[in-house]
Amino acid sequence: MTEFRRDAAVAACCGVLLLTFLVVTDGVGELANPLVAVVGVFGAVVVEAMFLADTPVADWWTRPWVRIASAFALLGSALGAALVAGPAVVAAACWGLATYFVFLALAVTGYWP
Repeated sequence: MTEFRRDAAVAACCGVLLLTFLVVTDGVGELANPLVAVVGVFGAVVVEAMFLADTPVADWWTRPWVRIASAFALLGSALGAALVAGPAVVAAACWGLATYFVFLALAVTGYWP
């Protein structure tokens, strides 16, 4: 399995779990909130910038355990924060994952290094 496929599979699993949470908690409507979308997209851009910049963080991403740990961190933090702040946090995480998939598609097609 290529790195792109593995990353996509892990992100897709996270997305399914987060969307399931929104359905079960009746929070799907938060996905239509523009502020939630902006926060999620901005968060994804910041995270991707950290992993692409010439910093120690970029070297971490080459380690497979970091990729898996980041998925667990995403799920744990989003679901944990949802207990305090409500489903908008999970919806923002979904928007962040959607943004990640756009970046991944651009990388796979060669439009983005």
